Amino acid sequence: MRIRRHHNLGLEEARNRADRIAVDLQEQFSLRSNWQGDVLQVKGNGVNGQLSVDDTHFELDVSLGFALKLMEGPIRSAIEKMIDEELA
Repeated sequence: MRIRRHHNLGLEEARNRADRIAVDLQEQFSLRSNWQGDVLQVKGNGVNGQLSVDDTHFELDVSLGFALKLMEGPIRSAIEKMIDEELA
């Protein structure tokens, strides 16, 4: 699953917002995260991916395990809402 959004926040503020997204992901989906450069790695049970941040874009690229693949639509909607609220 890939979600890409444009922003006008600049890199530092985009990283701050990505940190808040990581907290939301942890609370809603029990995901762990850590920064590697400008890429936030996310992992959890049946989930593996990254949130890349630059001065103009957020790009979330996540692989879902088989069981979660069946719930991809609702998971995508929840994550898109989370990201869109942080970028608003």
